[in-house]
Amino acid sequence: MITLLALGVFGFAAHAQKPDVETSNAAGWHKIAEMSVDIKKMDHDEVAVMGKDHFKSIKLKVTDADVEFMDLTVYFENDTKQDIPVRSLIRAGGETRVMDLEGKGNELAIKKISLTYKTVPSSEKDKAHVEIWGLK
Repeated sequence: MITLLALGVFGFAAHAQKPDVETSNAAGWHKIAEMSVDIKKMDHDEVAVMGKDHFKSIKLKVTDADVEFMDLTVYFENDTKQDIPVRSLIRAGGETRVMDLEGKGNELAIKKISLTYKTVPSSEKDKAHVEIWGLK
């Protein structure tokens, strides 16, 4: 079972992170976390990943408002990390490219994921909804 725990929120504004429980270890895409982000701030969020936390790729999905992702850092259980420069404006309803994780087997056990982003003001919405997905 994958249980998610929001470790903390850093930056200018607090964001609600919704933990998900993933009971399947089947191949395919699984939602790791979701959060609501303020469209008027540049911010940094971290999400802890526990349980069956082995993924070979990740991607981000955005709804409600556009978000500009700067960087993403994946921290692994073996105390290594992978910095991934995202540098993409993702429109509401869109998603990032698939980002492959380095390493094999136990090296791909994710401890936490850190996101740095800034949102893009929208006349319609005050917040964007962001989901982190992992591929097993």
